[in-house]
Amino acid sequence: MISKNNKSELILSNISVFELWNGFSGKKEISLQNTQPLKYSALVLDTDLEIDVNTTQSGSTLEMFLLCPVREDQPAKLNVHLNLLHSQCKIDLQIVSLVLSNAKNQASATIYMQPGIQESASTLLEETVILGNQVNVRNLPILDVQSNNIQAAHGAKIYRLDTEKLFYLQSKGLDSDQARQLLISAYPARLFEGIEIEETEKNQIISDFLTFDQLNHA
Repeated sequence: MISKNNKSELILSNISVFELWNGFSGKKEISLQNTQPLKYSALVLDTDLEIDVNTTQSGSTLEMFLLCPVREDQPAKLNVHLNLLHSQCKIDLQIVSLVLSNAKNQASATIYMQPGIQESASTLLEETVILGNQVNVRNLPILDVQSNNIQAAHGAKIYRLDTEKLFYLQSKGLDSDQARQLLISAYPARLFEGIEIEETEKNQIISDFLTFDQLNHA
């Protein structure tokens, strides 16, 4: 399933969802009513977005993947709240920010576990891929955990594209721009893993993403 700038409440019960956020400012609420593992992914462009994820029952599992390309004239702000209110729930969130030259990016996420819940788990990984010379990055992970028999963890990575992989691809005949595009294309492709979406729609989104990068590449 795919939707664009859909600010109405999203109830996840039996279908994984991809959403496209472009030029949006506001709040999104997601309620988990699933007993089978599901995925929520989103491509976030030029957006000031707050996402609240709430469990509504025990036994829900969700994988979240948010991809945020950021350029100089489109600063991004993303704030995610993972609210685990029931036992035996699991939410894993990965935020990947691709930050171009002179761009400003702010990504924060909070894991909240309600007192008294048992055997729930949540992880947060924030990755920042620096694609320009000068960037302004602010990541703020918060763990608000008040239960004992639970698991919660967060991590952060800041890195540039792998120069060894770029060199290897160029040794196989690709020029520098082609090698770079090939490595970058792996990020939007991850949006659609486990998501039912028309192949033409998926290919168009990836193509638009790579065009965006090419136009803004320093």
